[in-house]
Amino acid sequence: MNLLNSFRSEWILLNRPRLWVGLGLTTVVFAAVATWLLMESAEPVGRGGDGPGVSLEALTGSGGATAAVISSMGFATVLVVAAFAAAMGNEITRGTLRAALAKQPSRLTLIAGKLAARVSLASILMAVALIVGAVTAAVVAPSADVDTGGWLGADALGSGIADYGRLLVFVSMYALIGTTVAVLVRSTPIALGICLLWFGPIENVLGEGREWAERWFPGLVMRSLVQPDSPGALSLGTTLTTLSLYAVMCGGVIAYAMSRRDVTAG
Repeated sequence: MNLLNSFRSEWILLNRPRLWVGLGLTTVVFAAVATWLLMESAEPVGRGGDGPGVSLEALTGSGGATAAVISSMGFATVLVVAAFAAAMGNEITRGTLRAALAKQPSRLTLIAGKLAARVSLASILMAVALIVGAVTAAVVAPSADVDTGGWLGADALGSGIADYGRLLVFVSMYALIGTTVAVLVRSTPIALGICLLWFGPIENVLGEGREWAERWFPGLVMRSLVQPDSPGALSLGTTLTTLSLYAVMCGGVIAYAMSRRDVTAG
């Protein structure tokens, strides 16, 4: 019940018209523009180079309607993790987290409820992104010479559901990582700096062309979720196993930090 109360209280804060409009418009514009650009630049396998993107073969398959928008999420990594890190960091630096503990003394339950509410909001936005991406793909397909014959039927529906599941794992893991960093450093600017540096230049520079980095760097592992056809992408089983290990580690770090340290900014 305490977990549900924490979820409800956080959802009340999130369920504001201005927030929905701002995030909704951002999601719609990003999904539409990214889908259009990726479809227009799609090349057959072997001709698209080694960079991230989507191939013509992926677009013409049963999951073609959502392939482009799923792939585009790999470019929004920094924005996703920064949003969750900032949300928790602001609560700590402003003292709102400490005030909330006056009514909800269980720190872990409070964090879990807040995180669940934020991921729920993100899950709705991801559903919107998939729908907008599919509509955009259908509009752009004729000009991009993409065959849409495989976009209908049971297989296509199954692929769409699977893509939505990939997005949920992708967002949930970045939510957990961003929250973990914010809880550890207890400062929004520092948390954002760490996330931006690691998931931006550090991972991409150090991990470029290195198998061990693609296997273990969290951002590169999660890229395999949304860009499964990219060079060096891990299998779904390997990806989920690795991310499960990181999820357990993040949960343990949050539990230790919240139980042993003050909840105000250091």
